[in-house]
Amino acid sequence: MFKAIRAYLYVESNEIITVFTGQLVKTLIYAITKELRIFRGIRGIVSPIHISPLFRPGTRDFTLGEVITPIYETRDKSHKLKPVEINGEYIIHIGGDAMLVEKIAEDLSKIKNPLTIKFYDNLVTFKLQDSKDVTKEICSKHISTDKVTLYLKAPVKPFNIYTPSRLPKFSISALEILMVPYMLYRGAPTLTDAEVLEAMKVLGLLVETYYSMTTTKPILIPYKSKEPAMIGKITYIIDTRKDDKKREIKEILNIAEIIGIGESRQNGFGTITWTEK
Repeated sequence: MFKAIRAYLYVESNEIITVFTGQLVKTLIYAITKELRIFRGIRGIVSPIHISPLFRPGTRDFTLGEVITPIYETRDKSHKLKPVEINGEYIIHIGGDAMLVEKIAEDLSKIKNPLTIKFYDNLVTFKLQDSKDVTKEICSKHISTDKVTLYLKAPVKPFNIYTPSRLPKFSISALEILMVPYMLYRGAPTLTDAEVLEAMKVLGLLVETYYSMTTTKPILIPYKSKEPAMIGKITYIIDTRKDDKKREIKEILNIAEIIGIGESRQNGFGTITWTEK
């Protein structure tokens, strides 16, 4: 069972933020929910939880707004860090194993009084404004057309299927973008050759459109060092008329929105929304 919440928090930092805000939110969640410590540093195991970076809300509904995080801007063949000021109301998305998410929601509810944590050299204060369970909202989506669009709301690190290398991979292939939610859909905690072959039978039905190469782009964000990731939107053609396959694809897309995509989801990478195109 998977579950997702969107929490509205008032967040204020005494200094500008120069590090990916996914780390900031993860620091908060790990500080209040001690049970998550057992999931630190287990490489090769799919994480049961996704923690998003900060988003600036547009309207008070279930839709994520604009991601707020420092990035490196390219200027004259060099990269200059553009930090952000954090002061106001923000949304965070937490999704994954239902019991863990419920525990995090319970712990978040306790910070209706301001909580201040140290984040590098900054003091950052959090106060919960509101929290919404968005699981039903996400799972109520339907596929009735032959296209779906994934909006990469936070930077994504595509899942590198065939090698344990940490080298960056830029791919709009559904096999690499959606491999983690597919594994969670199948209940497979680790990747095997057999799982890849099975995944190809389903995810191979999502054919990336050529123009999706122009609606996605690589970016550099400050995470440990300059970390490459991908942002934008990807439109897929659903190359099947079989209802059972469409239902399977819908389930995988729902899990993708609930629990994120790609690698390093606990650190804030891979928050998405999806819709019919």
